[in-house]
Amino acid sequence: MNLRFLALAALLSSSAHAQLFQTVQTTTSQAVLKGFAVQGKTLQKGSTKLTLDEAGGYVYGVQIEAKTPEDLARAMAGAWGMPESGIAKLASALASPRLMAEARAGFQDFSDESKSDLFALNLSGTGAAQVWKAYLAVQIWPDSAFPATNNVWGDPKAPTVLRVFSDFQCPYCQQMAEETLPTWKKNSAQYRLIHYHFPLPFHKNAFPAAEAGECAARQGKFWPYADQLFAGLVSWKALTGAALNTKFEDYAKKVGLNAAQFKTCLSQHATKAVVDAQMKAGTDVGVPGTPTVYLNGIRLSDYTDPSELKAVQAITQAIPSAQSVIQTRLNALR
Repeated sequence: MNLRFLALAALLSSSAHAQLFQTVQTTTSQAVLKGFAVQGKTLQKGSTKLTLDEAGGYVYGVQIEAKTPEDLARAMAGAWGMPESGIAKLASALASPRLMAEARAGFQDFSDESKSDLFALNLSGTGAAQVWKAYLAVQIWPDSAFPATNNVWGDPKAPTVLRVFSDFQCPYCQQMAEETLPTWKKNSAQYRLIHYHFPLPFHKNAFPAAEAGECAARQGKFWPYADQLFAGLVSWKALTGAALNTKFEDYAKKVGLNAAQFKTCLSQHATKAVVDAQMKAGTDVGVPGTPTVYLNGIRLSDYTDPSELKAVQAITQAIPSAQSVIQTRLNALR
């Protein structure tokens, strides 16, 4: 955890991601913002001003200007949905000499280690002329943050792109594969589904299963092979050595793969680099566990929640794009 996380530890217990997906009315009516005059998407109290960036009625970013750490802390609390009890601690963190020095240089960071939200701070002037500027927003990852893969289902022009980081030995991933993925696959004109491997270290057979999945992908059969792995999880998760490979080879035969090619691929670990690259990409974008789903570049807190999917779709399909608005705001603080 870096200096900024340590200094702003008060933020880490708040639900920043959830608050940024609230409606304008919900955001402006918070108790911590009582006394602020509201005019459209602008809130002001004295010299403290908040400007809400929204799309489809959902807030995805908050621009702040304030004179003191105390005023900035209250505004940030409103942006992140923090309770009144956390404001004093946050103000103290903001007023620390080390963080103020960083703010004078200007910086941008993530609000927590899952990298689902970001914030930028800038401090200028001294004394009565001191001005804090901040921007807090949801993180929208560009396509370039994710590695290329052929494990894709759905129309290339589908408006909703779901990137799933999964582990074949994860029971929650198995549940998703059996209960949720079929619905997304049936709506292939609406949803484009992309699979990435993120085998967890405490699942001893997850990495070889991912390699096997990629060996199947080399023959264009990733999805049916993945179905076999999830359906047979109980029968292979405790196997070792040759017995595990034999089970994977049996699945290859069931889905019509060239058995010899599959066996060679598996025994030579020919797809290890692919799995490694996808795991690194997952770590880089803050994947906290499996399954983790990104909808149009935004990490979902709950992929089964229709209201969250609706909010993310509204934000990511906005014109002008939320991504471009966020970038413009951040550039202004540099």
